[in-house]
Amino acid sequence: MRKIWLSICVVASVILSVAAQDAASILERYVQMGLEQNLTLQLEKQNVKKRFAALKEAKSLFYPNLSFEASYTSAVGGRTIDIPIGDLLNPVYQTLNQLSSEAQFPTQIPNASEAIIPNDFHDTRIFLQQPIYNPEIYLNYKIKESLTSVQDMQKATYEQELRQSIKEAYYQYLQTQEVLAIYDSTEALLKEVVRINETLVANNKATKEVVYASAFELENLYGKRAAAIQQAKTAKSYFNFLLNRSLDTVIEVDTNLQAATVFYGTVGEQRQRALGSRTELAQLRSAIHTQELAVQLNQTKKRPTLYLGAMAGFQGFGYTFNGQQDYALLQLNLSVPLFTAGRNNAKILQSQIELENTQTQYERLQQQIQLQVVAASAGLEAAVRQVATKKAALASARESFRILQRKYEENLILFVEFLDARTKFTNAQLEFTIANYDLLIKQAQLERVLAL
Repeated sequence: MRKIWLSICVVASVILSVAAQDAASILERYVQMGLEQNLTLQLEKQNVKKRFAALKEAKSLFYPNLSFEASYTSAVGGRTIDIPIGDLLNPVYQTLNQLSSEAQFPTQIPNASEAIIPNDFHDTRIFLQQPIYNPEIYLNYKIKESLTSVQDMQKATYEQELRQSIKEAYYQYLQTQEVLAIYDSTEALLKEVVRINETLVANNKATKEVVYASAFELENLYGKRAAAIQQAKTAKSYFNFLLNRSLDTVIEVDTNLQAATVFYGTVGEQRQRALGSRTELAQLRSAIHTQELAVQLNQTKKRPTLYLGAMAGFQGFGYTFNGQQDYALLQLNLSVPLFTAGRNNAKILQSQIELENTQTQYERLQQQIQLQVVAASAGLEAAVRQVATKKAALASARESFRILQRKYEENLILFVEFLDARTKFTNAQLEFTIANYDLLIKQAQLERVLAL
């Protein structure tokens, strides 16, 4: 296989020139412009920023939560608690006064009635909460970290796809421009043929049908050229769309752009390179790691959690802050799940199934990538051979047309023979142009498959 590739590269080096440095920079500038301005890629970048913000949020859960809290209550009416202080103390104090023969104790103490809803009551405090043992916080942080990696790999994947799309769109636009150039040269030729035919008819060396036939060919060419113009407009609009700029913006044209003669290794080497460098695989590996953490997270829901809580402040009727309202409190909060009716086990099972599905997707993607490598490598090899074939056919058609054109001008052959030669020459030009840009597209596709 290596010898075959080397021979292909030798053939390619004969029929294709390496792109000029300034021409290569034209396309690369467009690629960089697309990477900076494409709207879909900008959304991917925003999603990455969003993931980093979520990661920062998850990290903050490791630190204590400190807050200032204050409440003030003003109430009227409502339920009360009756305390029979007078009924209890008045008889006792009256008896003591009788025994002592003196009125030392009050005997008219009223009963008390305290409202359940306090009036003019405040609670002003600083509250601190610190997790001591909660494995969910750590696993949640690791999951957010892994999801950030997944999002970043997704952005990198779209960047590679966008790079390939810009290259293909540029090649397709240049192809339409060359097709139009071929039609323009053919149009000039057919106009000259019409003039020659009219001269031959005027000199009684040909009949009028040759004029009608050549005029028909010219009108038929106008139809094909109109379709080609529409294709060029579509290709131009799509290319500018990828770059997020006005659809009618002028595109700088490189008419000398050719495929570079690059040896990408054997198919086996290409498959290994693709499996080691494709960001889609890295993205799925991160997704697998995320789901493994999700399984662990659901498993930790069976474990206890321990929090430390502390508060200090003032509490009482009226904002007096006289030293009698201040207080401090320290708490340890322990929570142990005892019964959840199988809810945790169900969550664990779901996350395990999702993990297995992602692992299956990863294996399937590996097979798909290897298939893509084989197809792209074979496509590039066929495109190289096609260019060589079409170039030889073009040279033959050009020489044949040159000879028959001279004979027709000397009235040595029939118009139908000349017309057939002209058609073959035009078709050979179109086929060579298509094959040449198809080679560039196939090269871009292989480079995308190999993540180059």
